[in-house]
Amino acid sequence: MVADSRSPGATSSQGGTASSGLISPKSADAEPLQLTLEAAAQIRGLIIDRVLLPGEKIRQVELAERIGVSRSPLREALRTLESEGVVAYEINRGYVVAKLDDDDLGQIHRMRTLLEDELLRTVERPDATVLNDLKDLNEKMMVAIDEHNIPEVLRYNREFHFTIFDLSSLNQFRREVRRLWQMSEGYSAAWWWRQPEARKRINAEHKAIISALRKFDLDRLVEICAAHRTGGFERSVSGVGYSPVKQWSVNCGRRGSRRSSPMAR
Repeated sequence: MVADSRSPGATSSQGGTASSGLISPKSADAEPLQLTLEAAAQIRGLIIDRVLLPGEKIRQVELAERIGVSRSPLREALRTLESEGVVAYEINRGYVVAKLDDDDLGQIHRMRTLLEDELLRTVERPDATVLNDLKDLNEKMMVAIDEHNIPEVLRYNREFHFTIFDLSSLNQFRREVRRLWQMSEGYSAAWWWRQPEARKRINAEHKAIISALRKFDLDRLVEICAAHRTGGFERSVSGVGYSPVKQWSVNCGRRGSRRSSPMAR
């Protein structure tokens, strides 16, 4: 076993498609940055798929062999994921998969609420192409749910929502929202398979979101997305039967009064 190592600095990334399996052989001739991004996407996919579990030590030699890259792009990928909060570096252990508790998830949810609501209130009116793209992404997501293909479900769900976020000019908001998604996706990935009504609920809510966009009713859009977001987190892997947002709100209330949030009611 070769000891974990890292050097100063971090390569930033706005994320990638979560998937598992070997990187394409064509990647051998790709630029170092592309190899790093592909490796980060592979590792992120393994975390989302629960192949790498929260708190688990990342064994770099085994992982490099598994995803088909050398140690150099792997280390860069791990630094990228560390900057996103997906992995953490611990003294005497090396890199581990970041472990979030219910309070962490509640804080992430609250941050997403604040940022995503602002993004949604500042979107431009979508044209027919965007609306058709959203419809197509939702249909592909339903197929992936039926096939129990978790990476594809997450991919199409992410593309669906970020297609909407891309209608806003608030680039810094969107970048931070993407980071928060990447930190917490693995915790919400498994609840779909334990909830018989999940497919029906997600499908109905996505269609309602598209309808609100078509009518350009931004108040309705924010309302639907808020319910959609909360439903996913309340059924997350860490928080089944427990609402991290409500609990976090209660904890904040004990420390002092704050403005009431519709997401905490």
